Amino acid sequence: MFGLAVVVLSLALSLPAVGDELLRQEVEHLESAKTPTVSGVPLFSGRLLGEVYRERAYRAAWDQARAEALQKIARRSIAHGFVPDDFHATAIARIIDAGQLDAGTAASARAAAEILLSDSLLRYIHHRRFGKYSGRQIDPDWIFVDRADAEALRSDMQAVLASPDLASALTKRLPNPSFYQHLKSGYRRYLQLADAYPDGWEPIASGTPLRPGMRDARVPLIRQRLVLTEDYPATAPADAEVYDEPLADAIRQLQARSGLAEDGVVGPNTLWALNLPISDRLRSIRANLERMRWLYNELSDDFLLVDVAGFRLHLIRDGQTIWTTPIIVGTAETQTPMFRDAVEHIVFNPTWAVPSSIQKTMQHTSDQFRVIDRSTGRAVSGVDGRDYKRYRLVQAAGPDNALGQVKFMFPNRHAIYLHDTPAKHLFGRSARTYSHGCIRVREPLTLAELLLGKHGWSRDAIDGVVAKARTRDVQLDEHLPVLLYYLTAMADDQGRVGFRRDVYGRDLSLFAALDGPAHQDRITFPQPDSGLQAAVSDAEP
Repeated sequence: MFGLAVVVLSLALSLPAVGDELLRQEVEHLESAKTPTVSGVPLFSGRLLGEVYRERAYRAAWDQARAEALQKIARRSIAHGFVPDDFHATAIARIIDAGQLDAGTAASARAAAEILLSDSLLRYIHHRRFGKYSGRQIDPDWIFVDRADAEALRSDMQAVLASPDLASALTKRLPNPSFYQHLKSGYRRYLQLADAYPDGWEPIASGTPLRPGMRDARVPLIRQRLVLTEDYPATAPADAEVYDEPLADAIRQLQARSGLAEDGVVGPNTLWALNLPISDRLRSIRANLERMRWLYNELSDDFLLVDVAGFRLHLIRDGQTIWTTPIIVGTAETQTPMFRDAVEHIVFNPTWAVPSSIQKTMQHTSDQFRVIDRSTGRAVSGVDGRDYKRYRLVQAAGPDNALGQVKFMFPNRHAIYLHDTPAKHLFGRSARTYSHGCIRVREPLTLAELLLGKHGWSRDAIDGVVAKARTRDVQLDEHLPVLLYYLTAMADDQGRVGFRRDVYGRDLSLFAALDGPAHQDRITFPQPDSGLQAAVSDAEP
């Protein structure tokens, strides 16, 4: 704390005095304004800026050198899929060119520059930590994200403003998980491709599905496309028109990233993935970088990533993917939502309480189900178990149970969890949208072993519990974060991007928001005279 105070004091002494009283008056006016603006530029949160400056005793935070550093940060924000003017890049250039922060400039002009620069920094921190847009507004039916914490934003602002190196301070404080870094790397590659191919690339013609060993005039163009996307080395094959095994291996890697069957066959879906225009790829990456920002705040290095659109589950330890397995997700009518939670316990040999939405569609009820009277809680027989209003159905544990041999619980209001399934044949499909919203895992006992290994469990111990066919609940000492992401673009650790079909039709609403104004409704301030967080935002009365 003493070191930070020294830095703050030295910075304050080196900055030109705007005039504490004038700056206070300007900031307090903006705090109370319904739509705060400075020099015609809308501010993101007059209230939060007011709190930041009050903590600074209304001392100036900016000089010419620091403004230039912020300008570079704004310009480089393109790498994250932002637009520099999201952070007032043009206005900052005018401030710098006009010398608006110089001591000889009128105090009112310096105060305006001071506030606008701080608003730029606030926007950058907010957008990087929580996202520019609100998933609540983009898709309120299927995307559930926490609000942005005003306390965290203010803490970031003060720490960065106290640092002599803005860029370094931001890098240290803002989230940057590996999956975000990988997609950002892919975005940089496609920006370069867009410059190299301003008119786009030549589409690969449709035709008979191409299988390894076949000869086809389209093969050279396929190979060239994969060289451009860094899926294939730039080497000359023995026969340019033969679809050889090295090229098939590259196609299989592309298929894996794109959520397609990894069969090496260039059919209609793989051809779609190959032909997707560069402009569409750039837009898709920008949108999915934004989606990632909605859930990644304060993420630990250990977590589960449910890749809904890619139909894969990834276990990440120390920031690196150590295991992955295919999954089945919800149908278009019963979509798997996007949200974040934490796995708290694992249930072996679970029973299944049939949801009403499924119960009312059942044609009959077999002896596998117990019928429970909702009013008495007692088991009954000789009644119509399909009457979901009066009865509920419970399927006993066993190999035919709809949840299989194990489920992974992260209690949430959506009633979503991970579980086994007896319908293993569905994992052979490429587009695996068959569930009622929960996530079915192909290798659930391996996942249980990986999660419980830190708790002293072996695979033999797990198999022994399963063999007893009795329900057992095992609590995790450390809850493991789980992120349910709907990502139509995701990259591997080489920055090679896989583009997936928008099976839920969620892209268009996010595409329409790109380049539009930021959403302010995510900021939550502490309720007055209370330590509780209230759902209060700048956008609400």
